[in-house]
Amino acid sequence: MSDERDPASELSDLPFDDDELTIESVEFTPERSEVLDSELKADSVMEHKAPKTIRIRSGQVGRERTVAEPAVPSEPFTLRSRRGVALVAAASVIVLAAVGTLINRGSVVQPAVPTVEPVASSEVVCPITTATNDLTSAITAAVAPLPTVVDGTANLANLVKTGASTDPLVIKSPGTLVSRVFRGKSGPAQMASSLGSYATGFGADQSIRSGMGASRGRAIAPCSRSVTDAWLLGGSSLVGHLTTILLVNNDDRSAQVDLEIFGADGQISSPGATGIAVAGASTLRVSLAALAPNQPVTAVHVVVQSGRVGASALEFDSSGLTPQGVSAMSASTAGRSLVIPMIPKKVAAARLILLAPSRDATAHVTLLTTQGAATPVGFDSVQLTAGEVQILDLTKVLAGGSGGLMVKADGDIVAGAVVTSGGKDQLREGDKEAATPALTSPGLITGLAGPHLVHELGIAAPSSTATVKVDLYVGGKAAPTWTRTVTVKQGSIVDEVVPVSTPDSTSMILVTPVSGGPVYVTRVETELGRNGPMLGLAPLLPIRATTLVPPVESVPGSAVLAGP
Repeated sequence: MSDERDPASELSDLPFDDDELTIESVEFTPERSEVLDSELKADSVMEHKAPKTIRIRSGQVGRERTVAEPAVPSEPFTLRSRRGVALVAAASVIVLAAVGTLINRGSVVQPAVPTVEPVASSEVVCPITTATNDLTSAITAAVAPLPTVVDGTANLANLVKTGASTDPLVIKSPGTLVSRVFRGKSGPAQMASSLGSYATGFGADQSIRSGMGASRGRAIAPCSRSVTDAWLLGGSSLVGHLTTILLVNNDDRSAQVDLEIFGADGQISSPGATGIAVAGASTLRVSLAALAPNQPVTAVHVVVQSGRVGASALEFDSSGLTPQGVSAMSASTAGRSLVIPMIPKKVAAARLILLAPSRDATAHVTLLTTQGAATPVGFDSVQLTAGEVQILDLTKVLAGGSGGLMVKADGDIVAGAVVTSGGKDQLREGDKEAATPALTSPGLITGLAGPHLVHELGIAAPSSTATVKVDLYVGGKAAPTWTRTVTVKQGSIVDEVVPVSTPDSTSMILVTPVSGGPVYVTRVETELGRNGPMLGLAPLLPIRATTLVPPVESVPGSAVLAGP
């Protein structure tokens, strides 16, 4: 039998004694006493008393209710009347409800639970649109033919101020893609947007390439969502290294950004790095050398004080008149457990970049190979001094093979890698790679061409065995032309080559987690040529197919809704 009762009914059921009711709870001013006296007249006799406790006595029944602490001492009063008893009891219930002390003792309040819902829209920014006579940039966007994709819209458009022409390229059906190529002249940043269920399978990528001259090289990067906090790792400001930080504001209002720059000797003070205004619907290009000159390698913390921005960086390297390649740096985040899924095999050099931004930390580096996990000598306990970028040489550790890296620390750190390809008789080229988020949903790569390009996926499963499915879609077809199920053992990596053969950039790859633990994927694109390979590295990011909707519950007695 339930013990649940309403407090007001409990008061009404008490066997009140007509003889006396002692009140020690409500402070009555003289004016209020006069009002009550006029209502009760001869039935009531009131005397002032300091407010503290309502004590109701009736026969053998005693009840007590604490309402408030005493404020100003006053004289007690006695009320003799059933009518007075009812009035005071009702007033007491109202006071108790107002201060939130009415508790339904028999009920159990269940906490509200967030719900997972499909996204209704998705938008990413693509700032790499630099072009010259020798240099070409390309942006592609696509909608994967997933079961969740039923209807909607998607397009690739110029980022322009309100009222100007965006010149959108519309994706007409799932499995198809659109692309915008910049040759000879740079263009505005691109916005890739989707609505409806198209958003659950939407993705976009950017690439830049030059086959000759001082700009020779290749770089790739996913288009990314706007953020308020991000890290860009590996940029250099030495002579011959031109690193540009790209800040894209796709909102109509201005954004304000601070850049915290860290080098080998600690954080670099630069007055021009704070309070950077990025106008609405625009891209701001910031020279790293102007803020922190003569730095071999840096870690740049992008802190957005107001608004949101898309953050990335582009670097052109040369040694005198000899080109050294093009690198694109995608935004990454800090954490205590970070994964760089794969550094390709047969690279000329590879270095690991580590930084503990705010306090000293100890890092443990594990090498993930095709044979399993191993800890190289000297990498088991790496001491990091707060604010100082540290570089570890991985060339001998990799010994010409491919390998992933798992970095764990006792405090928040950031991690990335600098990779160089080419040999003694070849031109040098390379790219930068940062820690990659886990593939919590399918990941999409768009705008692939072959056969002059080799497309590889470095898939890492650091903590437990995992299985993924890799599908290749060509020419807008809704069914894959090639598919492969890949199982990655705990602590190891798999280097999977995808046979892209279309001469035009009309292919896309979809990587879907199937079972097991978390997986991390690096996309590797290699262009072979007589002057040496050109290498591009990029993280494979999960499609933002769902969103977590916080619970909303009604607060009794309130005109607003509030979460827990």
